Amino acid sequence: MHRLINDVLDFTKLESRKVEFRMEESDINKTIEEVVATQKSLAGGKGLYLETDLSPDIEKIEFDSDRIIQVLTNLINNAIKFTEKGGVTVKSGRDEQEKTVRVQVEDTGLGIKKEDISELFVEFKQLGGGKYRKPGSTGLGLAISKQIVEGHGGKIWVESVESAGSDFIFTLPVKQDV
Repeated sequence: MHRLINDVLDFTKLESRKVEFRMEESDINKTIEEVVATQKSLAGGKGLYLETDLSPDIEKIEFDSDRIIQVLTNLINNAIKFTEKGGVTVKSGRDEQEKTVRVQVEDTGLGIKKEDISELFVEFKQLGGGKYRKPGSTGLGLAISKQIVEGHGGKIWVESVESAGSDFIFTLPVKQDV
């Protein structure tokens, strides 16, 4: 109940633009490593691997660390929740053309039907039934993640093939020198 209330409050604040992001120059790779470390036991408890593949040439960028931790935690938790064998890899890289840093949470899980992808970031929406419906979900995690990433000037999306895993990807802008 506590988590549901917090999710609803977060979503309402984000949607009404009443959240002020505390932007600070930070190391996204370090943030990823910290979140992965907190999720290792959850993955290990299911017999899954949780690893990183981080680009060493990413400089510090401006982001609200607490909010990006929230996004990463949600994406990694979902990846673990919907993966029965194999595991999850969190990657980072730089897209020079787009002037962004790209973070990718890649799993070997259920994958998502093509027709369901458009429903993923809709608030209070959970996909179909059966294998996609897991207890303890508010249906707000991805909607909140989308609001946070877009509030940073980034984008979030999924690339997936049913029964072949999913890649949840988000980008954050790299500050341009003037």
